[in-house]
Amino acid sequence: MYERIVVALDDSACAQRALGEAVRLAKESGGVVEVLSVVDRGKWPVEGDSGYGLDPEVRIAASVASHVFEAAQKLLQEAGVRGTVRAIDAYGENVPTVLARAADECDADIIVIGTHGRRGTRRFFLGSVAESLVRSTQKPVLIVRHDSNHLA
Repeated sequence: MYERIVVALDDSACAQRALGEAVRLAKESGGVVEVLSVVDRGKWPVEGDSGYGLDPEVRIAASVASHVFEAAQKLLQEAGVRGTVRAIDAYGENVPTVLARAADECDADIIVIGTHGRRGTRRFFLGSVAESLVRSTQKPVLIVRHDSNHLA
């Protein structure tokens, strides 16, 4: 059914639910999961950088990203699902555009992404990466909504 599944990952609970759904789909179909996190190169330390001289918020964000990547890799291994976890540099582009291009480049069968499910003015002001992704790709997109009991 789905040979190659792309899932968007950040440190949100929505993204974690999406990752869980992507792993479930991969187990059912024998597919491979490509876990992608879009980052801005200017905000992350380069490989081998000790982190000294960087803004403390950047060091904390890099630490969180590392933890999120390790947890995703562990989930794939524990589920017995083949896959990779990697960051993609945005180079100033918006996240949906980068995700759509990455899905095209790896010939994904489906893209899985989490959403907070915000409505009304909150969605208007905050935007929706998931909605923009649906509009910017020809690939099927599975939107996994965050548990409505925990919406902020």
